[in-house]
Amino acid sequence: MKYFTNRLFWIEAISDTALGTLINFPLNIVILTITFELELSAFNTSIVLCVVFTILAIVRKYIVRNHFSKKSG
Repeated sequence: MKYFTNRLFWIEAISDTALGTLINFPLNIVILTITFELELSAFNTSIVLCVVFTILAIVRKYIVRNHFSKKSG
């Protein structure tokens, strides 16, 4: 039950999710606008979205985890 009581873990998880939402929502609109202008298919648009969001999620999570690991000592 230690995982449910560690406040810093919860703060990190909520912060990472909130940051992801703030970044991904406007980015999603931009990417969809670009892919529609390029007249990409739904399949190709999905690939572009998946690649961009995966790369961004890895970088974002690394930065957030690094920040919180410094806080925890």
